[in-house]
Amino acid sequence: MRRSIRFELGCCCLFVFLLASLQLLAAKNKKKKEGAQAEPYALLYGTCFDGRGFRMPGAKVLIELASEPSGKMKKKRWDTLSSPRGEFAVRLPAGPHTFRVAASKDGFKPAEKTVTFEGDEQQTIVLLLKAEPAEK
Repeated sequence: MRRSIRFELGCCCLFVFLLASLQLLAAKNKKKKEGAQAEPYALLYGTCFDGRGFRMPGAKVLIELASEPSGKMKKKRWDTLSSPRGEFAVRLPAGPHTFRVAASKDGFKPAEKTVTFEGDEQQTIVLLLKAEPAEK
């Protein structure tokens, strides 16, 4: 009988210790997250259309930095595919930057636009890819 009481008391102490440890870890992680500043970014939304005005899924979209970066930049090129609805979204570094945006798909002439961001902002563009004439 004494042995089972000791065992239960030991289990309860271990449980309380583990619970307290988890609470301390959670509080420590919360402080880390609160102290970390989110890096600012620019957001480019776009939609690809074909020459008839229909949304174009699966278009390859390439974004390249066209201006000279003001500071050290990790990436200077981004690529993505348009969604089944012809849409795409890319998170870019904030700041005074100019980007060249090009979209292409087999059977269509590529489309290209230039986009300039002044800071952490959002812009929307439309890219129109016209069908290439069939070869005879």
